[in-house]
Amino acid sequence: MTKFKNKKSIFLTSALTIGISIILSQNIFAATLTTKKYTVKSGDCLSRIAQKYGESITTLRKANNKWNNSIFPGQILKVSVKTTATVKKSKVSSKKTVTSSKKYTASDLRLLARLITAEAGGESYNAQVAVGAVVMNRVRSNRFPNSVSAVINQKYRGYYKFSCVQNGNIRRAARSSDVKAAISALNGTNPVKNKLFFNNGIRKSGSIKIGNMVFM
Repeated sequence: MTKFKNKKSIFLTSALTIGISIILSQNIFAATLTTKKYTVKSGDCLSRIAQKYGESITTLRKANNKWNNSIFPGQILKVSVKTTATVKKSKVSSKKTVTSSKKYTASDLRLLARLITAEAGGESYNAQVAVGAVVMNRVRSNRFPNSVSAVINQKYRGYYKFSCVQNGNIRRAARSSDVKAAISALNGTNPVKNKLFFNNGIRKSGSIKIGNMVFM
C-alpha cells in the first residue's frame, strides 16, 4: 500500500523487474504480439530475418524448430510481429469530461496489472479497478508524471512512491482479474473520482472506502 505523511506519500526504494508471463496468456495481447509466415528469399539468412522482425535468432530457431543455418528460397518460416495496443483514456477538465484516444503499450498494461496484483490482489474487483484509477488520475494530474510507467516508478526524495516496487511484490505475475481491472482503468473506469492516494484503512475527510482500502 502507499503510505502517507501530511497527505504526501512516503516511499521505499527498489529495482523493478517486469516479466511477460501475463501477456502470453491474455486475449488482450493478441494485437500486441502475433505470428506470421515469412517466405525465405534469395540471399536471406536466419540472422538477417531475425533482425528484420526485431527478435533474437534463438527465438526464431525455437519458433521453427530449426537448429542449423540451412534455409532455402521459398521456405516458410514463422516470425513474430509486434504491434501496440490502443485503449481509451478520459481527459478530465474543470467543466466537462472529454474522451480522447491515447495509445498505451503492452508494457503499460503489464505494469499496471502487476501493481494492482501487488496492492489489491486480495480485494474486490471494484477495489482493483480503483487502484488502477488512482494511477490514471496521477497520469492526468500536473502534480505527477504523464505516463503510466513514470507514475509507478516515480521517486520522492530518493524513494519510490509505491512500496510494492521496493519489496519486490510488483514482480509477481498478474492474475486475469487484475489484467481486466487494469484494462478497465486504462479505458477510463473510475470509481474513486479524482483521488490520488490510497491506503489500507486510515480514513480521512472526503475519502472513499472500497472493501479494506481507503482512497483519498
